[in-house]
Amino acid sequence: MNHTLRVTLIANAGLLLEYEGTTILLDSIYDSTGVPFSNLSPDLWKKVQAGEEPFQEIDYLLFTHAYPDHFTPELVRTYLSRRSAKCVFLPDDDEIESCGLTAWMREKDIPHVVLSDQTAGEKYWIAPNISVQGFRTLHIDKQFASVRHYCYILTFGEKRVLITADADYFSETFESIQREPLYAVFMNPMFFAALRNKRFFSGELHAQHLCIYHIPFAEDDKFGMRKMVELNM
Repeated sequence: MNHTLRVTLIANAGLLLEYEGTTILLDSIYDSTGVPFSNLSPDLWKKVQAGEEPFQEIDYLLFTHAYPDHFTPELVRTYLSRRSAKCVFLPDDDEIESCGLTAWMREKDIPHVVLSDQTAGEKYWIAPNISVQGFRTLHIDKQFASVRHYCYILTFGEKRVLITADADYFSETFESIQREPLYAVFMNPMFFAALRNKRFFSGELHAQHLCIYHIPFAEDDKFGMRKMVELNM
């Protein structure tokens, strides 16, 4: 059995994580119309739906929050109408509830976990050596304060991976989740700059690998985020 953790950037904050034959697709089914980040291209969306490489076997779907550059409920329903999932992890968001996705998944007996204050600290073992744990944080920027945003701690054997998505690093220190070593942290360019410059982020993050994601492809980078990363390397 292959014990290597393989991570593929799909687009924006979308990740494909593979470990010991189990595959997780995170924040990768979305339509970011009107948002200044790289969208899931039509060709890539076709591959996801058809199960073409590297999407042949997708076991679990994970979503951090219901914002259009991370998660589009209608597309998730389309996907689940064509392909199966062992479980879907998603936030307790009014938008998701109002569009009927969770009710539809219950009707179709699709296993799912709705992250909420009640699930805080709950660790879900999705495979013998893989666990999923979601915890609530604020979304960056006060205008998005009402967004139900969740970070994830994913364990792959001895490797603990933190997915920060759009966490508000002004208020969140991540101190409570660092009692055990972190193998990797995935963070957006703004969070990376705050960490490097020791400004705005009052906590510390110690990990073997800092992985910058949630970054536009070069042709979509209207705000110079790629340059921001380069300047802070």
